[in-house]
Amino acid sequence: MSNPITKKLMVSLRQLYGGKNGAAAVEFAITAPVMVVLVLGIGDYGALMNTTASLEGATRAVAEFARNSPYCVGGGLTDANCVSGINGLVTGLKTNNVMIAPAVFSPSAAGATPGNYCTCTDGTVVNCSGGVCNVAGDIRVLQYIRITATQSMSPIVSYGTFTAAKTLNAQTTTRIQ
Repeated sequence: MSNPITKKLMVSLRQLYGGKNGAAAVEFAITAPVMVVLVLGIGDYGALMNTTASLEGATRAVAEFARNSPYCVGGGLTDANCVSGINGLVTGLKTNNVMIAPAVFSPSAAGATPGNYCTCTDGTVVNCSGGVCNVAGDIRVLQYIRITATQSMSPIVSYGTFTAAKTLNAQTTTRIQ
């Protein structure tokens, strides 16, 4: 027969460890879905921020191109060479960065509203072709170009009504003349 001390020890061990065989599995089953949703949410947020930063950088690059291009400085978006150069740059940016490949840039040769405008030195908007300024003897007409980009982005996983597709917008305005 068994020793009474051994029997007592076995009962104590069963009380100590008994009944907890599946506790870790149950805890994991409860917390795992929450953790997965949390990780996917972090991934969605990271992708959203990365795409937004890429769009902003792309609009800055296009605006800088327009500012430094003699065609854009000379004729703005009315010059076909300026628009062609902008479209070529946008195509290159989309090819090199898949995050912004579906983005729509304006202005473009596809009939988008031109994004250039002119002001006097006091901020009064004037016509770019033939606009006349005289602000305290300053007759300069300042020409600007506005580059915008929009892109729709859907989350990795839908979390209910709060996470529908988002439209990302980026805009850069720079003086070109």
